[in-house]
Amino acid sequence: MGSLIEEFQDDHEKKSDLVIAIDGPSGAGKGTLANFIAEKLDLEAYSAGDFFREIASEKGLTVEELSENADKETDVKVDKRTLEKGLKEDCVIESRIASWVLGDYSDLTIYIKADLEERARRIQHDIEDKGREAEKEAESIDEAVERVEKRDKDNRERYREYYGIDISNIQNYDLVIDNTDISIERQEQLIESELRKRFQERFD
Repeated sequence: MGSLIEEFQDDHEKKSDLVIAIDGPSGAGKGTLANFIAEKLDLEAYSAGDFFREIASEKGLTVEELSENADKETDVKVDKRTLEKGLKEDCVIESRIASWVLGDYSDLTIYIKADLEERARRIQHDIEDKGREAEKEAESIDEAVERVEKRDKDNRERYREYYGIDISNIQNYDLVIDNTDISIERQEQLIESELRKRFQERFD
């Protein structure tokens, strides 16, 4: 079947041997998890944000400028680059819908989540510590929660409109992790155990 998104279900040749897709909402820790897996399995890690920055550069725009004018065409370009990268290269790719885009081309699909308030705190911490492109610090945790909740809603509606998919459906993932109340160290232990079960040859 290939991709789970009808628009991307053409015949594709997969040249890569190992592709791991990580999905989840903002602030769940997709990037942290992707980098950990990439290090353990000696893979490259990519994100939808990487492809978005590529498109901005190609258009001669800053990320902030492209974000202000982003539309369906931009999102589809990002998702197509997700598919192209996974077909071409052994890698870990994280986005909100990487697993949907890659579908059967993925060798492992992971959904990572955390409670809304915890995710809002993490995003605020990132903005304060290192700055997130195209984002400003909220004045309170309540405002931060409202922003993340709205973003979640907008994303669900956008992908339902674009592709007819329901990103709140997490039944078909190989692995689902709720890291609201677990440490990074514990999460890494759980993930490494799963990776060793599935890809032991990468550890030999």
